[in-house]
Amino acid sequence: MTLAALHAFDDARTVRIGETTTTRFIAPAGATDGRLGIFHHSMLPGASGAAPHYHTRIAESFYVLRGEVALHDGTGWRTAHAGDFLHVPERAVHGFRNDSAALAEMLIIFTPAEHREGFFEGLSRLLADGNKPSREEMVALMEEFDQYEVDPDAAPHHHTHAHHHDQTSPGE
Repeated sequence: MTLAALHAFDDARTVRIGETTTTRFIAPAGATDGRLGIFHHSMLPGASGAAPHYHTRIAESFYVLRGEVALHDGTGWRTAHAGDFLHVPERAVHGFRNDSAALAEMLIIFTPAEHREGFFEGLSRLLADGNKPSREEMVALMEEFDQYEVDPDAAPHHHTHAHHHDQTSPGE
């Protein structure tokens, strides 16, 4: 018989990404047999978040818990408020950042989980102690975890062709 498993918020592993962002792994891949990942993402005012990008193997959703989050929906930037939700299917362009003057918090949900926590842990390492990773380091990390940036001005809603690497961003 399989049993349910409670995972306490305070017990979840948290990583710091640069000086402006923390991510808490509420439900990492190992907790859900890889079916789902849920992360609590907290951004200080002005946090750069993730430039427009897409994934080929995962869908990603955002649920804003607190404050305002600028979300790119494949057609442009939209301001989302607490209670707003954005679902992004595989290959659809999306991004996020905190343009506001207040703390913003959201849940990021990945299906399947794809061990997405590895990407955030990699970002944490690359940006530790004020480090400025090279473009090559950022692209290598992104591609290892199925993330491909696009030019936000030319971002199609649904990406179906070759990968583009036109911008550097701390990522998700």
